[in-house]
Amino acid sequence: MENKKNYVAFDCGNSSVRVLSGLFDGEKIETKLIHQVPNEAINVNGIFYWDILYIFRELQIGLQKAFIKYGPVESVGISTWGIDFGLLGKSGQLLGNPLCYRNDFGEKVLNNLSKDEKDKIFKATGILDHPMNSLYQLLGIKEYLPEYYKEAEKFLLIPDLLAWLFTGVICGEPTIASTTQILNMRNWSYSSEVIDHFQLNKSLLPSLTKHGEVYGELKYNIADSLKINVCPFVSIPSHDTASAVVSVPAMSDDFLFISSGTWSLIGTELKEPIINDDVYREGFANEGGALGTITFLKNSTGMHILQNIKRVMEKEGEKYSWDELVKMADSCKGIIPVFDPNDKSFYNPQDMPVAICDYTGKELSIEEVLASAYISLACSYKRSIEKIENLSDKQYNVIHIVGGGCRNDYLNQITSDISGKIVIAGPEEATSFGNIGIQLKKDQQDLTLPQIRHILKKSISTRSFNPAKDQHLLIKMETYYEKYKELF
Repeated sequence: MENKKNYVAFDCGNSSVRVLSGLFDGEKIETKLIHQVPNEAINVNGIFYWDILYIFRELQIGLQKAFIKYGPVESVGISTWGIDFGLLGKSGQLLGNPLCYRNDFGEKVLNNLSKDEKDKIFKATGILDHPMNSLYQLLGIKEYLPEYYKEAEKFLLIPDLLAWLFTGVICGEPTIASTTQILNMRNWSYSSEVIDHFQLNKSLLPSLTKHGEVYGELKYNIADSLKINVCPFVSIPSHDTASAVVSVPAMSDDFLFISSGTWSLIGTELKEPIINDDVYREGFANEGGALGTITFLKNSTGMHILQNIKRVMEKEGEKYSWDELVKMADSCKGIIPVFDPNDKSFYNPQDMPVAICDYTGKELSIEEVLASAYISLACSYKRSIEKIENLSDKQYNVIHIVGGGCRNDYLNQITSDISGKIVIAGPEEATSFGNIGIQLKKDQQDLTLPQIRHILKKSISTRSFNPAKDQHLLIKMETYYEKYKELF
């Protein structure tokens, strides 16, 4: 388009592969969804894999569409989910499809570690131990699929693997590397303590790029087959959460965010990690953020609860809109039980409403189940926010909710009522806005994170929610939160 540069964002998640164009006119960015297809792990003989070649092909289709619709591609940035990886062999080729975090290799390894070992790894990295972390998956491969580990020459996380497929360049990126639990978040280098403890092959780990730098160009043969220009690939925060945090429209250094989707990442941005026993005990992690910042956060259940309730309700063939579910939840005027959305019984139940009734010990109507789910989610957000304020020794007045889940105005309002804080919702395309925002540094290396956020703030629309003024409602919400705290 005339006078607008066409930046392309690859946004790959567990459930979809998406390509967006970000059209930049020098002042603000307009995002356009170009291509979207479903993504899912594939079970082969009891092991879950990602079909990386399918993802690669669909991204190429999206890149070609972006060129056809909006002209030459200025640059490309890649963001994906964290943790999972592929291995390259001695021949320089991919040894096989990347394994999925749903496999139990990591859990087997983590369960065999002592409390002292877990504590030592956290202190060395600042990252919370979790069976899905790349470290435990890699150790699981070493033990249970030894032929993979033996032949491996390079370890590439999903965005790094896609970058290699598109450019032929082997490199890593710090925010996605932080999801391995091998990176020391104090100095942003691989932890020799972790590597030595587990006798890992250090040469597997790629060198790390800096945000805003060009690390490679689209392979000529790919550009030729797609009939598009040879475009540069730029290092951006390739962990989707880190890119989403870039888009938070905050003009202060101190802010709270909830990156809301199927799962909710609740946290704040820091200049330095907080690594102590309290952080470990409360389940927080110091993940990599944009331009050397720390994304201090906790992973929590999000829309997963409501999505599963809706799925059960629609089993008989009747469809429900989200507005209809909100009306049903809002019709409950009495006091209803609350539950802990992060209890393991809600991870993957066959019937979410039944699981909620079993947890609460009450026979609830579907309206009461929905109301309980909304209130319990908001209570879980408040509890995590209180922990953040205690651990960071800071107080926050505003919660920024970004990502697809920010569309749920009913949950936004309840979150404001229960937390007593202003909620600002938006943008929905948080990951892609952050991805494209950092790409701007390619031509403006002196752009700072606040300056990028200023550009993004002009580019997005937001909605504000203030705590209710009705004292009876606030007392009711306070009662719910007190009951929620009793669960712990």
